[in-house]
Amino acid sequence: MAAARVIVDMVDSEEMSSNCRSLVERLEEAPMKIFDVMTATSKNYLTHMIGVVKSYSPQFNLAPIAKGIDPDCSDEKFRDYCKELEVIFEEILRNLAE
Repeated sequence: MAAARVIVDMVDSEEMSSNCRSLVERLEEAPMKIFDVMTATSKNYLTHMIGVVKSYSPQFNLAPIAKGIDPDCSDEKFRDYCKELEVIFEEILRNLAE
């Protein structure tokens, strides 16, 4: 019971929620609230990242990115790109934290 309350309180503090809702009701809503927090956080980071890219290349057309991976890019090549970028993203995250 205590573990469930901790999980629920992370995404739905009692001050923000109605006191007439039970712990079970709040727990049932927790997965969607966690998803909403993750979505908002991802959107913030992606917006920042794409803004950084545009700051260096304002003419860069970002529309194709919304469609996903280029169909001509192999899975192996895409994994290579991702691996190559990990170090850069770690530095960007450190800069965001400052």
